[in-house]
Amino acid sequence: MDLRRRRHLIAELIPLARSAGDAASALQHSGTRARTKVDMSPVTAADLASHQILRAGCRCLAPDIPVLSEEDTTLEFGALAAETVLLLDPLDGTKEFIDGRDDFTVNIALVEAGVPTAGLVYAPAVDRLFFSYGKQRAFTQALAATPRPLPQPPHPRPEPIVLVSRSHRDERTEQLLQALKPCEVRHLGSSLKFALVAAGEADIYLRPWPMMVWDCAAGQAIVEAAGGVVLGLDGSKVNYGPSEAGRVEGLVAARTTGLAARVLAASKNLRASLPAGDAHRLSPT
Repeated sequence: MDLRRRRHLIAELIPLARSAGDAASALQHSGTRARTKVDMSPVTAADLASHQILRAGCRCLAPDIPVLSEEDTTLEFGALAAETVLLLDPLDGTKEFIDGRDDFTVNIALVEAGVPTAGLVYAPAVDRLFFSYGKQRAFTQALAATPRPLPQPPHPRPEPIVLVSRSHRDERTEQLLQALKPCEVRHLGSSLKFALVAAGEADIYLRPWPMMVWDCAAGQAIVEAAGGVVLGLDGSKVNYGPSEAGRVEGLVAARTTGLAARVLAASKNLRASLPAGDAHRLSPT
């Protein structure tokens, strides 16, 4: 897809994402109970309401592009490797949503032949919208305001700000954080972590264990468009190949290649320091 069409598509998706996010947000304190899906993740009426709005809107705006959503009852990930797909996470950070927190988002990504080329992340509870549609074309927009370009990577902080999940902490994360010191650690839910790295409000998002493609594709597109990098913990570029599982086996998102290299070096050194047979504890599973 050429740049002009990406830009036009994202412009049309922005009000759709706002509508879906606002509908979900309105249900947060309604007393709606969560249920557990087959994969043991929670889902609420808000997830489903956002899904219905996004799926219908995407099919109307871009009928030629397949739509793949976390809340689809049948998921086929093979199309991500070869086709152009709209990838949706109707409510990212459901655990935070259930707990009454503000750090949940709506994610929309355009994935072309396995590469996220455009992304949109909307945090309705705090009215923060981030989007991108190509290299050096990453923006933030408050409601009814003119979009503002995200800043290019700043001078490095003496102590980088590292974002980690509020809901998922394990031995690998703790050991890597120790290896990265001195640093400031902040806990946050959802793809908002990608967005804050892209905006220069944080330096590193550390995720040393698996996540689903809809959790990271939109955020990856925005970070990379803003001049940052998103890499697997083996140093490889994160692409979305023909995996039936739809998983990404851990990653680091960073404002600069130097910061990413620091994380990768720490990960490598930790694996090398473990006794034989224990290195799997620091590898995504």
